[in-house]
Amino acid sequence: MEDNTSDVTKQDYLRLNDRCAVCHWPAYRAGRTLEIHHIQGGAGRKDLRINWLVVCRRCHTAIHQKLPDYGELPKGALLTAKLEEDGSVDVAGLAKLRNRTGLPYDICDIPQMFLDDREKQGGKPWP
Repeated sequence: MEDNTSDVTKQDYLRLNDRCAVCHWPAYRAGRTLEIHHIQGGAGRKDLRINWLVVCRRCHTAIHQKLPDYGELPKGALLTAKLEEDGSVDVAGLAKLRNRTGLPYDICDIPQMFLDDREKQGGKPWP
């Protein structure tokens, strides 16, 4: 399990990860804000680095709802994004946050529409 005792704050993590992990919208570009998504969310969520993923507001919306023209962003794709951005994803540690031995979903590819946006540094600004 990854070390969760580091002194990295959410603000530090946002500075270290200066783009959306899904569509690669850069922090310096106006039009969307970057936010922390908790991979294991909901009531009682744990505020630990292994559970954080930096995403833009549009991709954060796609995680929790379907987006027109994009659809849903699967939870397994978030594990892929975490692996790409942080160099590792602690699946066992994430499961343990919910007192489970495994996650109810597997790592999977990020949907092509979001990957296509990477070529355009996240695509168009989003309201």
